[in-house]
Amino acid sequence: MSAVVRPDGDRHAVLALTAGARDHGAGHDYLVQHSAGSGKSNTLAWLAHRLSSLHDGADNKVFDKVVVITDRRILDKQLQETIYQFEHAHGVVVRIDQNSQQLAEALAGEQARIVITTLQKFPFVTEKIGSLPNRSYAVIVDEAHSSQTGDSATALKAVLGAKTPGTQTDEPPNPAEDALAEVVAARGRQPNLSFFAFTATPKARTLELFGRYDPVTDRHEPYHLYSMRQAIEEGFILDVLANYVTYKRYFRLANGLTSDDQEVEKGKAAVALARFVDLHPSNLDQRAEIIIEHFRTVTAGKIGGQGKAMVVTKSRLHAVRYLAAVQRYLDKKQLTGIRALVAFSGSVADPDVPGDPVTESGLNGFPESQTKQRFHNEGQLLIVAEKYQTGFDEPLLHTMYVDKKLEGVKAVQTLSRLNRIHPGKEDTFVLDFVNTAEDMKEQFAPFYESTWTEETDPNLLYNLQTRIEDHHVIDPAEQQAAVAAFLLGNDASHAAVTENVDPAVVRAGNLPDHELA
Repeated sequence: MSAVVRPDGDRHAVLALTAGARDHGAGHDYLVQHSAGSGKSNTLAWLAHRLSSLHDGADNKVFDKVVVITDRRILDKQLQETIYQFEHAHGVVVRIDQNSQQLAEALAGEQARIVITTLQKFPFVTEKIGSLPNRSYAVIVDEAHSSQTGDSATALKAVLGAKTPGTQTDEPPNPAEDALAEVVAARGRQPNLSFFAFTATPKARTLELFGRYDPVTDRHEPYHLYSMRQAIEEGFILDVLANYVTYKRYFRLANGLTSDDQEVEKGKAAVALARFVDLHPSNLDQRAEIIIEHFRTVTAGKIGGQGKAMVVTKSRLHAVRYLAAVQRYLDKKQLTGIRALVAFSGSVADPDVPGDPVTESGLNGFPESQTKQRFHNEGQLLIVAEKYQTGFDEPLLHTMYVDKKLEGVKAVQTLSRLNRIHPGKEDTFVLDFVNTAEDMKEQFAPFYESTWTEETDPNLLYNLQTRIEDHHVIDPAEQQAAVAAFLLGNDASHAAVTENVDPAVVRAGNLPDHELA
């Protein structure tokens, strides 16, 4: 069976998942593919609440406990606040960050129905549940928040799609991910445990672990799908590819050239090519100039003057050097209204610059834990290396400058940082120095729309033509005259088009209602 798809993704996801759990009981897995930024937090909260009180057709409780696995503190708070709207009894919802003993008691006890805990505790949760075969558990796992590198992101990737030993992937091997993924894959179907896995960009391994197999298509598919296309059409997110421009194309647009120019005045071409050579981003100083000039002339005026931008770099060293290049240009032009921050993990030493290794906190001048909020409050440009390319929600982020090869899921996750909506935010912009438009469209294609449809029957068009002709509404001579006038495309032809189209409109208006259908 194909993935369930409905316009009302939030409500329908909860109804579809609870219906599946009610009909089939514990011991089944459900993969939910929801586009990033489409309001998944509410879906998680509602689902946790509904599963905690779900009963089957015989009025037996389906799950004794609901466990929510997450690494985002804000989401923990949202979950608690949303669920507390339904559950006012003390102790029904329990959040556990560190204490394993407290977590064990919550999982085995009677009072707590919903347990919210961190990714680091995932192995402990699965082990504890395995020792309680007489109780049933629903485990909701959210993958969308691996914005930071480190243990939590490692655990999360392992839970939702890391390769097991022997599996070929394009990702570098990680022993911790491999080991944990092997445990998840080898556990088989446990009759007392159901997984509800949420992801915006499922990998093949994720589908194998948590998706459902369709024998007709011979594929694993998500149980519920809320596609990127649906989210865009319904206004939950913005289309980040609508204004995606490569640097080569950006140069042409900036200089009034297009790929189909037949002739360009020699002098104009010489000036344009000279500027292209001068501005071609062959080093970071030139790219920094392009970025700052675009930001201050375009992005800074977006979203009521609150527009922000992100620079995606190849490595931590590139991020450090980009920050230096940006600051040099800001100082050179005495531009004091733009503050650039940097985000990367650990420390890095620049072999061309003497001194000790630098860190994110040292370069920014405040603790790493404050980067996200300080960028929201006072920053305009955030230069990143891996960090904040996933799970980073900043609605004021309007523009992204990409200086890194992006492929597959990472391409979608990175550009999707721009798609959050905000009052006054009408569009987004991507200036890509490295990737091609064709490659980026290819990366987005699997996640943009996953619905299937039958091929259009060309006979439908011919049948419609026959029905129209049978009513003698269109006169062939008038049709030819109208088309000829339209193709002329000048002001004088407009009257001729109207003159030859209006009689058909009048004849159609005189037809009986039953013939207009």
